Amino acid sequence: MSSFVPMNMPIAFGMIMTSPTPFNTILWQWVNQTYNASMNYANRNASSKYTTGDIAKSYASAVSIAIVLSLGIRRAVKSTVAGTTGAKMVFFNTVSTYIACSSAGFSNAYLMRQTEIKTGINVINPETNEPVGLSKKCAEIAVFNTASSRFLMAAPLFIPAIFMFGIEKINMVPTNKFVRLTLDMSLVFLNCYLAVPLSVAMFPKYGTIKAEDLEPEYQNLTGKTGQKIREFLYNKGM
Repeated sequence: MSSFVPMNMPIAFGMIMTSPTPFNTILWQWVNQTYNASMNYANRNASSKYTTGDIAKSYASAVSIAIVLSLGIRRAVKSTVAGTTGAKMVFFNTVSTYIACSSAGFSNAYLMRQTEIKTGINVINPETNEPVGLSKKCAEIAVFNTASSRFLMAAPLFIPAIFMFGIEKINMVPTNKFVRLTLDMSLVFLNCYLAVPLSVAMFPKYGTIKAEDLEPEYQNLTGKTGQKIREFLYNKGM
């Protein structure tokens, strides 16, 4: 997660600021989802073992969904976007990019962590902080929550578009290419800088789950005092 801002600076710039051609769409969605797949794999719950085949299938599915979604959305708004420049082009780029990126981001996180759902993740005794076994039901909740956070992570993409509209409205758009590039990159940085804490805070890395929401074998476990354990901890990943 600490790499999110420096890695996404060029990616967000490429997706929002370049012309919405099919080549640019495919290129930047491939780059974006390749990074996302790496990030999702690195931030998984490591109690589940992944094979090379698991990773390859999940990666191919996630990238394919991102590209198909992006091309479909771009095609749907093609007549509206034709001939647009400046803030209007950035806005249309942002809308299509957000829909594609958030949907693909959800799919990427969900698909890259399918092995956890199949094999389960550790549920932890809150008294000892020791794992008591693997739970598929807990894994489903953990993976879904992580995938859902990608919708919020993509939301700050609208920041550059909003600022660009404001700057155009007051006729303050820089004419110097270097100054314009600096402005664009600053807006992209602001977008990336706000995205991480918002999305991570939405679903903290560690969560609690009620025993009644788990498999039957976890519903009658007792702690040191002999009392039933009502809640367990789990590592959601990020």
